[in-house]
Amino acid sequence: MVKRIILIVLLYALFITAYTLAMPQNSDAYIIVITISGLILGVLIIREIYRKYFAALSKNQNVTYSSSNPEGLNKISGRPFLFGLEKKIISEDDFYFDNHFFYAVNKNNQTAKFSLRDITELSKTSYQINNSRIWQVKINDEGDEVVFSFAHNYSVWNKNFLSFYHKIKEANPSVIQSKWSVWSM
Repeated sequence: MVKRIILIVLLYALFITAYTLAMPQNSDAYIIVITISGLILGVLIIREIYRKYFAALSKNQNVTYSSSNPEGLNKISGRPFLFGLEKKIISEDDFYFDNHFFYAVNKNNQTAKFSLRDITELSKTSYQINNSRIWQVKINDEGDEVVFSFAHNYSVWNKNFLSFYHKIKEANPSVIQSKWSVWSM
């Protein structure tokens, strides 16, 4: 992303330099061209940033859901509010776990079930919504990588996410990419 932005800025600088040398300075077209090219530069930079940080999170994944009931499972995700922008950052599913499996439950109450041993990464992202750090889980689903992002629901009364963290750490310590602490949750 940074390389593309630098390339765009260099091309913009080259264009402005060439245009400045070729066009008379007292022309009204000079200001119009500079303004329009500056706006185009801004749009291209914003597009690159969006592609890097938001489009990758909202990609569709081929996850197979089945109809089952998530009763008796430990919920580890919550729904922070950020005026609708949270939908671009976190997955739409609710997340649960038990002793052997990780579950993703969609809006239609259909469940996708993954073994805890299939989890390849558990890490914090750089996003934070309402003092809740966004975490991501990467899962190897029959050769395909599935990525879920969610806000944990850890609180004084609900320690399910911490239990999930320790269960993953016991199963495969190399999967944990971010250290858990109450101060940086």
